[in-house]
Amino acid sequence: MNRTIAIATLAAGFAASAAHAGFWRYTYSNPANTWYSSIKAEFDPDSNRFLWEFTAGANVNGYWLVVSPGPNPKGHAGELAVLYLDARGLTTNTSITPKLTIFNYNGLNGILSYMDGSQAPGVQIPDRIFSSLNPDTTGTIMQLSAADTAGQRRFTVELNASVIQNHMPMYPSLDDWTGVAFGQRLGAWFHPASGLVTTYGENPESPDFNYLTSFSYTGQAAFDTTNLNTQWVPAPGSIALLATAALVGIRRRR
Repeated sequence: MNRTIAIATLAAGFAASAAHAGFWRYTYSNPANTWYSSIKAEFDPDSNRFLWEFTAGANVNGYWLVVSPGPNPKGHAGELAVLYLDARGLTTNTSITPKLTIFNYNGLNGILSYMDGSQAPGVQIPDRIFSSLNPDTTGTIMQLSAADTAGQRRFTVELNASVIQNHMPMYPSLDDWTGVAFGQRLGAWFHPASGLVTTYGENPESPDFNYLTSFSYTGQAAFDTTNLNTQWVPAPGSIALLATAALVGIRRRR
């Protein structure tokens, strides 16, 4: 390979890397809404980094969430993950590490994917994916927090979602498994809740050990949406890569 071809190949490689480096982001803001005054969602298709962060009033202490690449998640059994966040211990001016459990969403208009894994008649074994209560979560959890500052609360879940994206559904759909991925469009089935009462499997010999086994609440709100527009955010290093590619290209032309 001569020097000119090598420089051209290097420039093309820099440009290709820069073009694909980044993530999708959705933001929402309504300060008057005490159930969800702001929402920030992010997904990086290269690293599988997933973020769901929102703020709320002091009444909120958990949620359940399903996201899709655009459609209404309801009815999409075997394609999406459902996240249950439990921050029951949060009080005024404190911060805690909430509990997070993740299951295959059964597609039904209800909260019971943690105990019924399928739309089929009867109760099917839940399809368990992840629990923050399990001992080794360091490769998955990037941020998991709930904080209250004078009654204003912030809930943050940031994951290396590869464990979700690589999951093989127990009850697969004819359509592809997308887990928590989204791109130019975002669909969401998000329900912040108050007055949570939860239980978790306590028998180490049982498949439900450390997983959610009951989930009830006294109040909840709905953010059920389809085809929300998102924004592509270039990774911080991608601009530098594009500049490097440009400089290499200029040097080649000279």
